[in-house]
Amino acid sequence: MEIRDLRLVKAIAEHGSLVRAARVLGVAQPALTRSLAAIEARLRGRLFERTRRGVVLTDLGRAVMADGADILQRVERLGERLEAVRGDQVRDLRVLAGPFVGESVGVAAVARMVARHPAVRMRMLTSNWAEIPRAILEREASIGLLSLQDLEDDPNLVVEPLRPQPGVFLVRHGHPLARRRAITLADILGFPLVFIGRVPREVQGPMAEARHAARKGGDAHAAYPALVIESPTVSIAALAHSDTVTAVPVPIAARALRGKDVVALRWRRPWMTLRPGILTRRGARLDEVERDFLSQLRDADAEAAEQSAAWCRRNRIPADT
Repeated sequence: MEIRDLRLVKAIAEHGSLVRAARVLGVAQPALTRSLAAIEARLRGRLFERTRRGVVLTDLGRAVMADGADILQRVERLGERLEAVRGDQVRDLRVLAGPFVGESVGVAAVARMVARHPAVRMRMLTSNWAEIPRAILEREASIGLLSLQDLEDDPNLVVEPLRPQPGVFLVRHGHPLARRRAITLADILGFPLVFIGRVPREVQGPMAEARHAARKGGDAHAAYPALVIESPTVSIAALAHSDTVTAVPVPIAARALRGKDVVALRWRRPWMTLRPGILTRRGARLDEVERDFLSQLRDADAEAAEQSAAWCRRNRIPADT
């Protein structure tokens, strides 16, 4: 179990109601219910049982809280001691970012904050994009950066779209596809693919069809994807060691292409587009540092969009999104 799991169980136990616990924790009640179900699945047992007066701890739940309450107190005391040791350290700013959005625009914004706010420790934590809405609602961070393609509507979240980022396929210099002028998506997906583990639905459909066509051709790599790597920068690094292919947003691809180690394939479609955005919790009052970070992020987003458009024009690759 993680600390946030103990906090969730403690809140439900103290308030005897999922609705009241959700209100105190500042999360939506359905989100809290899903989180509790996930904890119970990991522990292979129920932590609460329903009564006419609400919910009460089961034997398993009481066993968890017997030590869990002490653990939470120790964590709180540790936090107080760390604050004392840091002295004039004003605060930490935690940002949760999906790897693609984090590496395309988030890193630039975080880096600029170092000089602008020397008394603030920036923490940009990488997370699976699908987990970020829950984490923002549970106050694990005040700001989330992620792909908005499959984001479900939640009245407790504020969504600010950023500029779309066209994506391209990359391969190493000397790759068999790099020498071909006319290629199809089936040709590309016949080679070992380096990709993320959880793919937006908008991307799944055409890639599944092309993968099926590649398999029918009888020359497709068996494992699909061949490598599951969440970081696009690490995915690009893997290209040098094999005939793998990967797909990344142009702002990240452009940096790699300057090094001359990889080449971009001249094939892309509008669905190969990252649609990034910012998540915050509705009703949360962002402080001066958080607002400045969002300002730096919007500047980095505008610069990335301008650079991407220029790169697509120079390389005669359609930038339609």
